[in-house]
Amino acid sequence: MKEREVEFNTDIIIKGTVSFPKESEGKLPLVIIIHGSGPVDRDGNAKVMQMNAYKMLAEFFASAGVAVLRYDKRGAGVSGGDFYQTGMWDLVNDGIAAVKAARDLPEIDPERIFLLGHSEGCTLIPPINKKTEAAGIILLAGHAENVRNASELQVKLLEEEVKEMKGVNGFILRALKVHKTAASKQKKLFDEMMESEEAVMKKGFTKINAKWAREHFQYNMEEDLSAITCPVLAITGKKDVQVDPEHVHLFAEKVNGPAESYNIPNMNHLLRDQEEETSMLKLKSIYKKSLLKPLSAEMLDIIEEWTKKYIL
Repeated sequence: MKEREVEFNTDIIIKGTVSFPKESEGKLPLVIIIHGSGPVDRDGNAKVMQMNAYKMLAEFFASAGVAVLRYDKRGAGVSGGDFYQTGMWDLVNDGIAAVKAARDLPEIDPERIFLLGHSEGCTLIPPINKKTEAAGIILLAGHAENVRNASELQVKLLEEEVKEMKGVNGFILRALKVHKTAASKQKKLFDEMMESEEAVMKKGFTKINAKWAREHFQYNMEEDLSAITCPVLAITGKKDVQVDPEHVHLFAEKVNGPAESYNIPNMNHLLRDQEEETSMLKLKSIYKKSLLKPLSAEMLDIIEEWTKKYIL
């Protein structure tokens, strides 16, 4: 693929990359990738995890004849802004600006701008679409309800795992009451964030982007989902422990356009196949192994068929 650097403005300067097919004729369709949570760059990488999923997706679409715009999240990579000061609506506005910038590209058909969201990006896309009217939407590993519910689900899975854990490790974790204290600690923190008016809170040496959490917790996506009338493709792995895998079907039910939803049996939140059983306690080591793998072939096959039907 061919690539070109781009930048566009909101209240800050956002920098990114447009990927083009090596050979093309006429105006191209374009997919804009909307990031998952955390300070991730245009490739989907953060200091703690080099995921590269968005770069891989750009290569995949370019090989199919589709251009891709991906950008560094504010406060990450070489984009401006402060990640910890960033709220949900800042990210929505950045996505809206990305659509406007894409429509101004001379190689791109402004009527064929598609949105692809991963994780948090699936929450940001409904309000972005409300302002921009995408030609189609792809939702990967998303949660079809409030982000707080997804966070609470992760703690619930942790508690259940500790309760059922065999051997000495299970005994120690239960003795430490990990399965009883995690939810109460999380609730206390969430309540503190909701009561605060600070953009950033500090817990010991840890900075917490409280503004981001508050705005997500207060957002109800039902109305924005029902306003979606363009084609929608939703895919989530059965081994995803960061969202409820069954929410993939809620997306399809709640939108008002033609919608398809799929659960991929062995795919996890990083969009990779996972041989191991799901585990919150072993998640870090599981993800480390996953990063050595390509994106799920089954997921890419589904996206390819949908692309032929709606994008090309």
